Amino acid sequence: MSENVVAPRSQAEVEASVTGLAGATAPRSRRVVAGKEMPPWVGGVIGVVSVLAVWSLVSSIFFGSNGIVPTPWGVLRQFGDTGFQTYWNNLSVTTSSAAQGWLWGNLAAIAIAVIVLLIPPLEGAANQVAVISYCIPLTAIGPIVLIVSDPGARTASIFLAAISVIFTSVVGCLLGLRAADRTALDVVHAYGGSTWTALVKVRLIAALPNVFGALKLAAPASFLGAVLGEYLGGVDSGIGIMIIAAQTNLRYAQIWGLAILCGLIAGLAYVVIGLVAKLLTPWSSTGERKAGL
Repeated sequence: MSENVVAPRSQAEVEASVTGLAGATAPRSRRVVAGKEMPPWVGGVIGVVSVLAVWSLVSSIFFGSNGIVPTPWGVLRQFGDTGFQTYWNNLSVTTSSAAQGWLWGNLAAIAIAVIVLLIPPLEGAANQVAVISYCIPLTAIGPIVLIVSDPGARTASIFLAAISVIFTSVVGCLLGLRAADRTALDVVHAYGGSTWTALVKVRLIAALPNVFGALKLAAPASFLGAVLGEYLGGVDSGIGIMIIAAQTNLRYAQIWGLAILCGLIAGLAYVVIGLVAKLLTPWSSTGERKAGL
C-alpha cells in the first residue's frame, strides 16, 4: 500500500511562507517604502508639502502680479502684521457662539431622538423637522433672525450654529438608539423594566459611538454656521466681521488666512471630540481597529 509522504520544507521556503503571511496581515495604515514601513503620519506630511508646493507655484506663475492668490509665505506674513491679539479677540467670540450653538443644537437633536423612541407615532413629524432644518438656506433664515433679535446680540450667529447641527445629530442619535442589542432589551422587559429603563440602561450605552460620531460632524458645522451669522452683520466682532473688513479693503492675503484659520479650527474641534469619544467609548475604537479601519 502506497503512502503519501510530505517532503520536508527547506528553511528558505519556511521563511518565504512566514513573510507572505505577515504581509497579508499587516495593518492597512502602514505602507512599505524601500523595504521599510512608513508610519501613517508621513503620508499626511507629504500631502501638506505637496499642497504648499503647488500653491506656491500657481501663485507665483499665474497670480504673481495682482496678488489675488498670495503665496503661503505671504499668508503667514499677514498673520504677523495683523497681530495675534486681533485674531484672538475675534476668534474667541466666534468660538463662543459656535460652542453655544453646538450645545443647544445637539440638545435639541437628542431630545427629538428620545421623544421619537418613546412615542413612535411622532417619528414622521420629527423627521420633517430635521429635514427642514437641513434644507432651509441659512442665508435666507439668517437675516430674519437678525431682524427679530436685539441690536448687537449674537443671536443670529448662535442660531445658525445650532440649526446647522440638528439634522446630522438627529440621524446619528436615532441610529445609535436603535442599535441596542435585542437580547439585552428583552432581558430588561422580562424583569419588568419599562421603556424608559431600557432607554437608560441599554439604549443610551449602545448609542454612544453613533452619538459621538454625530457630535464630531456637528462641531465643524456649528463653527461655520457661527461665522456665517457674523458675516450677515449685526455684530461688531468675530471672524465673520474680519472677513467683511478684509474683503472691503482688498486684503487678499488676510482673506486666505482667515479661510485657512476657519478650516483649522473646525478640524481641531472635530479631532478633539474624536479623542473624547475614544476615551469614553473604548470598545468602539477597539472594534474599528479589529475591522482594519
